[in-house]
Amino acid sequence: MSILEKLAKYHKSDKLGAHNYISIYEKYMISKKNKQVNLLEIGIGGYIDGNYSNELIGGNSLRIWRDYFKKGKIAGLDIYKKKLNLGNRVKIFQGSQNSAESLDKIIKKYRKFDFIIDDGSHFYKDIVFSFKYLFESLKEGGYYFIEDTQTSYLREFKGDGFYLNNNKTAINYFKKIIDKINYNEIENPYYRPDYFAKNITEIHFYHNLIVIKKEKNLEKSTILVNNRRLVSGHNLLKLRTLIKNIKYFSLYLKGKINSFLNIVKI
Repeated sequence: MSILEKLAKYHKSDKLGAHNYISIYEKYMISKKNKQVNLLEIGIGGYIDGNYSNELIGGNSLRIWRDYFKKGKIAGLDIYKKKLNLGNRVKIFQGSQNSAESLDKIIKKYRKFDFIIDDGSHFYKDIVFSFKYLFESLKEGGYYFIEDTQTSYLREFKGDGFYLNNNKTAINYFKKIIDKINYNEIENPYYRPDYFAKNITEIHFYHNLIVIKKEKNLEKSTILVNNRRLVSGHNLLKLRTLIKNIKYFSLYLKGKINSFLNIVKI
């Protein structure tokens, strides 16, 4: 049993047993075990009597990170007030994960994080808001984790187990990161990569867990130049280039129409 597994068992975290997250976490964290890392976890837990509002319950996983990263600073955010004394390296914030004000307080104190873990509400809108807002505060080479992604398929969490292409689920939102990682390979001169496309090199989908690596995504295509296939040869070059540009534009319009049809699809 690894050190992280022993800590999870000792602190009675559901990241081990109920879920098989711990061995995955260790894969991405072990290289920084003895470093002065900053780690943020959204969702402090403490389920009792049908809710999470008990001020004195929770913080099991914060204890794991505190004991694993002995030089690390650990932050926890929860929508409920928590009165837990976890030592001077652990600070607990109260607020919502879809509140810019709440997240700004944490960013102001820690500035950058090596690891960010979303074990919060598990609702699509909250997951996406936190990711978009916090990702720039992740260090180069850092990892962002989203837990309990089975909620993408559960009606209780506004997931959809019937129409699996529903765009308003966390799973489908992060599936699109795959396209962003490959932005230099997209044959579409109208395509414009965003911040995530330029700063993500890896995304891993596990059972109920997504892991994203922040890193400059600079690898060029061996086929395309600026998202277009260049016209080769010299004969009638201007005419053939014009024809290709017209074709690209027609494909662009077709793509827009298909996107619209996906939106209105019942």
